[in-house]
Amino acid sequence: MKNNIFKKLAFSSMLCGSLLVAGNVKIATDGTGDFLTAPFYEAKNDVCSELKVFNTNESSSILAKVSIREQISSQEVDFPIFLSPGDVWAGTICEEGEGRVVLRSIDDSNHPSIAEVLASGKDLNAHSRNAKHLENIDFSRGYVEIYPIAQFDEGSTNKVQKPVLHKRWEQLTNGNSSDSKLRKSGVDEDSLSGVISFVTEQRETASIAMVAFENTHSKQRTGTSIAYSEDTSPELLLGQSEKVQILKLLQNSTTSFVYDNFGQDQYVYLTFPFGYTADQQREVKVIVRDMSENKDTPKELIFSPRPASNKYVINNELVVIPVSELIATTQNSSNYEKGMIQLKGIKNVSNHQLGAGETASFIPSVVSTMTGSSTFINTVVKAAVK
Repeated sequence: MKNNIFKKLAFSSMLCGSLLVAGNVKIATDGTGDFLTAPFYEAKNDVCSELKVFNTNESSSILAKVSIREQISSQEVDFPIFLSPGDVWAGTICEEGEGRVVLRSIDDSNHPSIAEVLASGKDLNAHSRNAKHLENIDFSRGYVEIYPIAQFDEGSTNKVQKPVLHKRWEQLTNGNSSDSKLRKSGVDEDSLSGVISFVTEQRETASIAMVAFENTHSKQRTGTSIAYSEDTSPELLLGQSEKVQILKLLQNSTTSFVYDNFGQDQYVYLTFPFGYTADQQREVKVIVRDMSENKDTPKELIFSPRPASNKYVINNELVVIPVSELIATTQNSSNYEKGMIQLKGIKNVSNHQLGAGETASFIPSVVSTMTGSSTFINTVVKAAVK
């Protein structure tokens, strides 16, 4: 019960802090939108991640593109999905041996040219290297983006046969947008929703909703920009203005979360979409507060794992920080069994996202794990931001 309350409070706080309209794009309050991003996925040791994408339109078909991005430099593996009215796509990412992170999906919404590959399992690390992406990649953790491609107003709730959707996809990639059912003004703002669940020993242990954005797809795009063979580009699929608006909506000066048991088995995950550059760095200050507010000790300590510079340096696109590591760097960590941690002023050091010196755009999550016969993710909470 307590975990559910914390989840609701954290999600509510996140929305209150970030529900600012930047141009036409905004963060959805109901979890449905026309662009989605999963804060993170994990495919490490005993933990697998199951992705589900829902077409919430009951009388329209949706074509979309799934982009799975790894944690170091956001290199991607992407593919189209074809959703009838009210349809769902699902896939699972697991670690299968050293260096092998495998995506499996037996969904009928997959393109027929890759259906067998996905059913038998696609090694994301190997695929990315074969595509001549950077050698320094790691798909054992990362994040996921769901891009809208097209909407076809069917006029009924009947299932649309997948070959019909495949043919429409091919027509669009060839530059043909003459289909009478194609919505020329883009995809409805409440067309998609998604969830990512964490599975251990074939049992779901926690889940978190994807972050949904509205008004990102206002006109139909065709040609090579949407083709399966092309890397996913937010500038091309959404537009440069929409990309900037999303980044501005994710700019936050502070993220806060509670901890207990000296932060043992708790982790903060920070995801930085849309912005990788070589040798990137971000810096953040950390404030630790104890719950007792003891009058004999400072109520807050600004500190860093690198005390000389008083800054915590972040390099990757997805950063996982043990909460116990943050607490251990205080002057007297025995005072901090329970309390709150704030990460403040996360700034870009190099020129990525909205530029050097600008506040970083990020999605924060707090993860609790449990260990027994196997390690599993117990809870995932969207951390409050402002």
